[in-house]
Amino acid sequence: MTDHRRVAVAARVFTLTAIASTALLGNVALAGVWWAAGIAVIAELSQLGARIPVRWVVVVEAVATAVIGVIAFPAHEAALPYLALPALIAGITTGARWVGVVVLVEAASLGTTWAVALGHDSNALSGDVATWLITGVGLGLLGTLTRRAGAGPASDASYRSALELIRQLHALSGRLTSGLDPVDIADEAIAAVGEDIVVRSAVVVVRQAGEFTALRHSPGVVSYPLDEAEQLLYRAWNSREPVLGGSRVVLPILADSDPVALLLLDCLTMPDERTVDRVTAALAPAGVRLNAALLFTAVRDSATSEERHRLAREVHDGVAQDVASLGYLVDNLAATTVDPEQAHAVAILRREVTRVVAELRNSVFDLRNETAVGQGLGQSIASFARHIGSHSELTVHVTLDESAVRLGPRVEAELLRITQEAINNARRHSGGRNLWVSCRVHPPYAEIGVLDDGEGIRAPRDDSHGLRIMHERADRVGADLTITSPADEGRGTRITLQLT
Repeated sequence: MTDHRRVAVAARVFTLTAIASTALLGNVALAGVWWAAGIAVIAELSQLGARIPVRWVVVVEAVATAVIGVIAFPAHEAALPYLALPALIAGITTGARWVGVVVLVEAASLGTTWAVALGHDSNALSGDVATWLITGVGLGLLGTLTRRAGAGPASDASYRSALELIRQLHALSGRLTSGLDPVDIADEAIAAVGEDIVVRSAVVVVRQAGEFTALRHSPGVVSYPLDEAEQLLYRAWNSREPVLGGSRVVLPILADSDPVALLLLDCLTMPDERTVDRVTAALAPAGVRLNAALLFTAVRDSATSEERHRLAREVHDGVAQDVASLGYLVDNLAATTVDPEQAHAVAILRREVTRVVAELRNSVFDLRNETAVGQGLGQSIASFARHIGSHSELTVHVTLDESAVRLGPRVEAELLRITQEAINNARRHSGGRNLWVSCRVHPPYAEIGVLDDGEGIRAPRDDSHGLRIMHERADRVGADLTITSPADEGRGTRITLQLT
């Protein structure tokens, strides 16, 4: 039940209590009170399922109150004060406009019933009716002010609306035929176009922070760089119309006339105008689905990023500080220890505490390290590798070859997490002295290599899930993950990640 509904219920109960008390003290018949109570109960019951808009419930309540008030007068005039209540509830729940509607409906219903049921003037009835209608106008305006005050920054109405939308999305997502994966929807769009147009390569492009980014390339081919078709892309995005240039065709994917993505084609034979129009029309359903999928992905990625940052803050401010404090206690213990064997044990303990603190700091950096809008995958990997090199005994060698064209955000995120896990594994378990990290990104192609000169992979523990998770991440973006150990001359481990 919303806050407005609670106030409406409280108003009905208070009004009924007030007129019942007045009737009892004035020795007035209570039948009018029971009529008003019956109207209030019916109005509340009609709102239990929230299927009838509250404004129509209030209008019907106003009509019923007006009819009963006239018919029951004067023997049951105790019901007349209830005339002011529908206007108050209209002001609280729907606003000033419906206060006017309710008062006018009440006045019209009173006049009609008066003419039909009484057929003559009644000064007493007209005075009471005028009093309570004017009171209703005043209470309705006060209700409107209350509604506006409740819609301020302190109100949780926005959160309630968001909660309802999330519930609807959760219920709807299970019934979607294509799911909410933008890559799958992009694949369907590429396949649909391929039925009418013979293409060498195709790429679905989205726009992020003013830049065009490849969401999905047609499989099995290396597409030409997007920057070579930048002018065509901008023209198609701004005009919302297909654009042809040389052997290239750019088709807009629209949702409600707004561009969601572009389909860039390199054609073997240029299609005629009729074919282009037919294919563009066929892409219309994909626009709505892709728009929903991209919005859902943005919300999910934002929530994931916020959760990673929250965990990083908790680790840094909680566990890391506690372990660092433990290190100070160990230092004090070492300063007061005389026995050589105990001193040796304390020194081992101090080294272990230092190692744990370093692991926690690296975990914090790992959680915070993400691919930013202006920073490509290679730059993010290089930043992480250099951090590991400065906080470990490994000498890290980084080689980058990165195009200005970005991979899709989801692909970059998964490749970054796999590489982070590979680098962390080398730091923790290899026992090597050198680490070579290479990254070559030319969308849709990407290759990442991590090589150490350590002892190679030992038999994994039963509770170790790192390698399995790396393979799962690679499968999610269609990448090939290869692990070779020993790598060179019987030593080291080589991890290669390829995206074609």
